[in-house]
Amino acid sequence: MNYDDGAPGVINNGQPISLGIYDRKNKLPYTINYTLDVQWQPRPDIAVELGYVGNVGRHQVIPVPFNQPTIATPSSPALAGGPFQQNYSYGYTVEANNSCYGAGVYGPLTLPDGTCYQANDEGGNDDLRVPYMGYAAESISYRAAGVDAYNALQAHVEKRISHGVQAGVSYTWSHALDEQSGLGLFYNGNNALNLRSGYGSSDFDRTHVINFNYDYQLPDFATKHSLEGKVIDGWSLIGVTVLQSGQPYSIIDYSGSIGSIYYSTSDGITNPVVPLAAGCTPKSALTHASGAWFPVTGVSALRPECFTIPLLPAGGLGGAIPTSDTFETGFTTGQRNIFRQAFQKRADASLVKVVQFKDRYTAKFTVDVFNLTNTSSFDIPGDAVSQNFNYNSFPSAIPANANPLPTGCGTPAAANGAGNLYACPFGLGIVTHTIGSPRQVQMSLRFDF
Repeated sequence: MNYDDGAPGVINNGQPISLGIYDRKNKLPYTINYTLDVQWQPRPDIAVELGYVGNVGRHQVIPVPFNQPTIATPSSPALAGGPFQQNYSYGYTVEANNSCYGAGVYGPLTLPDGTCYQANDEGGNDDLRVPYMGYAAESISYRAAGVDAYNALQAHVEKRISHGVQAGVSYTWSHALDEQSGLGLFYNGNNALNLRSGYGSSDFDRTHVINFNYDYQLPDFATKHSLEGKVIDGWSLIGVTVLQSGQPYSIIDYSGSIGSIYYSTSDGITNPVVPLAAGCTPKSALTHASGAWFPVTGVSALRPECFTIPLLPAGGLGGAIPTSDTFETGFTTGQRNIFRQAFQKRADASLVKVVQFKDRYTAKFTVDVFNLTNTSSFDIPGDAVSQNFNYNSFPSAIPANANPLPTGCGTPAAANGAGNLYACPFGLGIVTHTIGSPRQVQMSLRFDF
């Protein structure tokens, strides 16, 4: 059981309590909406509409990890003045021979201040650097701290029914941005200490959406009320086609390759974004393949060599990182949802036949075809990688001049980094699921009286 400041319990392998709270100081969230529409009717059966739709949201509720560990340094230690003062910040417990247990004994190394590397429940000395001792680093507070925005240009042309034809086409060009897409249990962003670094395209953003609908009633060819007319008349074709941009996504890694200095290998509360390597852009990181046929082609949707690990230098952050720790990582700034899944296409159609008997009875026969062209819409490619494949929080020390980053990613010569901790991103950009169903046909018969 933890007592006093909670540190003795943490030292003795105490498991911190995960906590979720709603901030009592929250302000009421609000949204400001604004629209401008222009409508024109060039002839009685045609209407044209052009409009702008926008909104901004303030004080949107975000599940913020409020107990994220602070950065302790020799000049600004955590638990200062106490028996458990922490002069360094690390999520990994670096081990080697000649450890703090004695010469020739394998175990945690000795820190520059003469103490041993800690191995708290959540990794490294994370649990001794949290603002609220005894509570897990992943504890969250629902705070009204988020912002969002939406801007869209909308165009619509409608042909009202005449001569048996009704049709409409709509186009929307839009952009939705936020720091948290939907209120859930987890923070969609990256570094909870910098909410604005997670501001980017919303998870549900669709840049382009085209919608086409139609209803064509075939003309009557036979005499009304005749037997021939009941067979060949009363047919109509109804359909809708949607073309839209894919949803955005980020490449994320929960294994400690991102943000280890805060969450070690136990980050289950944020979306740790894997950064682009130097010289790569969101466009150049694409292979222009869908990634859906990887078992056959061997080509994924993304280039592994275009991603890296945000390594922090040993002794960096003002001396916060121990000089023997060459493995610590920080968070990526920005780069949330900079990729998009493949464009999506779908067409549905119905063939309808209506027969009326006298004035009291009507039969309606319908053939519905969903996904008329049997076109596959691919889900986002593999976006969760584990560059610390075994979630190892006890790496072996390596020489100061050794490079812990993997090499040769995307080639047959790919190799783990020094210390065998970090590896190339495996499974990156490979599509394993589709969205929606293959072509389906259903028939129905309805009789009204």
